[in-house]
Amino acid sequence: MNIRTFKSDKQSLIDEGKRIVSMSDDAKFLRKVTIVNLMLNGASASSLSPSCGETSRTLTSWMKIVDEQGFEALRPKKQSGRPNRLTQYQKEKIKVAVLSSPEEAGYTVWDGPSLSDYINKTYGISLGVRQCQRLFHEFGFSQIRPQTFPSKDHEDDPRRDEFKKTERNLV
Repeated sequence: MNIRTFKSDKQSLIDEGKRIVSMSDDAKFLRKVTIVNLMLNGASASSLSPSCGETSRTLTSWMKIVDEQGFEALRPKKQSGRPNRLTQYQKEKIKVAVLSSPEEAGYTVWDGPSLSDYINKTYGISLGVRQCQRLFHEFGFSQIRPQTFPSKDHEDDPRRDEFKKTERNLV
C-alpha cells in the first residue's frame, strides 16, 4: 500500500481548498476552473472530454479564455432577459380590477381575451391571451372548469340522460 508523502503541509492544502470553494458559491464557475486547472497540470482536453461531458473544443476554448483574460472571464454572465411591459403599479391596479366584478369594466367574465382587451384599452399595452393567463396565475387565480357527468368512459350510464339539458328535462 502506497502512502502519499506531501511536499506541502497536508492540512494547509485542505484549508486552501476549502477557502477557494467557499469563496464562490457558483458551481458552474468552480467546475470550469477545476477542469482548466487539470489541463494546466498536463491533462489533455481530449482525455478530459468524455469524463466531464464537454467537447474537447469547449475545453480548449476555456483554456484560451483563461490564458487571454484570466479565470474571472469563465464566470457566467447574468442574463437580463426581456423587461416587463407592465410596471408593478400597473399589475396591482389590474389585480384590483380583476377582483371586482367584470361587468364594471364592461365584460361578462374575466378570462384571457377579456383581460388582454382590458389592458390594451386601459394602458395601451398589447398582451397576448396566453400572457394574460400567466398574469392570472401570477395573481394567484386558477381556472375553474365545469365537470361533465358522467365521464367519457361511462357513455351508456342511464344517469347521463338525466344530466343532459334537453327540452324535456327543463320543464
